[in-house]
Amino acid sequence: MYSCNLNDIIIYINKLKKQLAPKTLRSYVIDIRRLLRLIDPKTADLIQPPKLPKRRETVNKKSHIKSLISQARSLSESKYLRLRAAILIAATSGLRAFELYSLTLDDINISSRTIYLSATKTKDYEDRITFFSEEARGALIDFLDKVSLKTSHLFPLCTIEKDFKRLDVECNRKKLRMKHMRKFFSQQSDCLGMPTAVKKILMGHSLRGDVDLGYYDFQDEEELKKFTINIGKILGRIRNWLLFIITLFLSIYGYVCVIPMK
Repeated sequence: MYSCNLNDIIIYINKLKKQLAPKTLRSYVIDIRRLLRLIDPKTADLIQPPKLPKRRETVNKKSHIKSLISQARSLSESKYLRLRAAILIAATSGLRAFELYSLTLDDINISSRTIYLSATKTKDYEDRITFFSEEARGALIDFLDKVSLKTSHLFPLCTIEKDFKRLDVECNRKKLRMKHMRKFFSQQSDCLGMPTAVKKILMGHSLRGDVDLGYYDFQDEEELKKFTINIGKILGRIRNWLLFIITLFLSIYGYVCVIPMK
């Protein structure tokens, strides 16, 4: 009959450290503790899951999106048009990568720039509506006009991932992938001051436990679209006024600083 003690377990965990990524290692150790609690709770308490290293978050900027599209021009016309449309739609709608790959023409209203996701295509199995930019709309129309679809899916997973791997744009030493387009949408929404409730609904974040968002703060399609279209214009004007005030203050302050003291 096989048996092991605490020392044997520690030796095994140390071996795993050399083979697994920190996040995977932590999940393994948690599973080991869970099993040990059924056999020997005292020994289980002596094993502590390793802490995850805190990495610097990637800050995706418009320049990164432009670089991706620029590099995509080196591909064939059909691959470039498909990839450009996929990148712009993902970056301006907040779709998850697998949601993007599942899109068909039936899911999109091009004229109103609206995407209708059925519950079977979302992570939380709930219907969702989101929108994409005018630039993404133009790219999508260009793609559909010049490229014949071979499948019902607009952006098949295998095709997009294969073409995306040929692009080489880094952010904080991380090579950008399609999933980072969703992060770009989230960060840009925060920068523009989009209400958290609206962002959560558009991105499909879980609303469980949030009574206000789940029941009382529901926004209909027109209200959500109004936020995505107007928030940038309104805050752009506010930003311009703030810049004017700051510039005026600095110019006055600079003028005062050069007045000789008596």
